[in-house]
Amino acid sequence: MARRDASDLFRRMELDMHRFTEEALRAFLESPGQAPFWQPPADVHETRDGWSITMELAGVSSEAIHISLSGDGRRLSISGQRTEPAIERVDRIGCRHLEIYFGPFERIFVLPEEADVDRDGLAAVLRNGFLTIRLPRRKPRESVRIIPVEMEGDR
Repeated sequence: MARRDASDLFRRMELDMHRFTEEALRAFLESPGQAPFWQPPADVHETRDGWSITMELAGVSSEAIHISLSGDGRRLSISGQRTEPAIERVDRIGCRHLEIYFGPFERIFVLPEEADVDRDGLAAVLRNGFLTIRLPRRKPRESVRIIPVEMEGDR
């Protein structure tokens, strides 16, 4: 096995262990009657133009996704729900292996302090099971603004 492949394998194992630990702790701390939730995997990248968040949301419709940006522009919240069609469960009599999560989910991402997000330029696209959110930087204002003076005719 190549060194790069081994490194990727160990990183994937580390992420899986982290996810399993979080899920076990969450299940233990959940209060009775509270709906369980899951956290879809996501990637956050800084680009020349701002930030990009890609989240794996296979089986989630765009209508079931809610995205909000806090007033200070630093906290992006993505929530929603993946539902399993009842017809899929009709013939089941037992479980052998479960890895696909259904139910509500929520992820909150905190942007760096220097993030100055252009609220009017936010965009979200759900394509092939991946949600991609673009958070562009606000364009810097010109340091000097020239104000033209109009000449008013004699009255």
